[in-house]
Amino acid sequence: MDIVSRQRINLLIQLADLSPDNVSSPGLIIIKRVAKECNFSLLELNQLLKEPEPIGTFGALSPNQKREYVYNIGELMLLVKLTNFKKLLCQKLAYDLGYNSLQFDELKAKIRSKIKLNDSKLYHQQDLVGINLSA
Repeated sequence: MDIVSRQRINLLIQLADLSPDNVSSPGLIIIKRVAKECNFSLLELNQLLKEPEPIGTFGALSPNQKREYVYNIGELMLLVKLTNFKKLLCQKLAYDLGYNSLQFDELKAKIRSKIKLNDSKLYHQQDLVGINLSA
């Protein structure tokens, strides 16, 4: 597991505001999918879910890594009911990653159309097997 993937998963965990009461949230499904794509073990994921780390800096990320971060942030914004503060934080993070508000809105529109086309295929309950949010 590389540090960039760990930071990306950690960021998504913090933005999603997960709790033991909400174990079937789309946010958790997104996080588990990203963890699987990054070869992040279930044990490491459960530990990070229980004890998230501080959000790091983005200076060392490649353009492709920044796009992945912003894509996942946009996905969360569209699928998880976030507080206004979290929405603003998402927009600020996208800006910090090099995306102005117009670019971020365009990316979210692409994500929204993808979600509409594949809604039943993207986020499944069985994707949550092995996740433990309780302490």
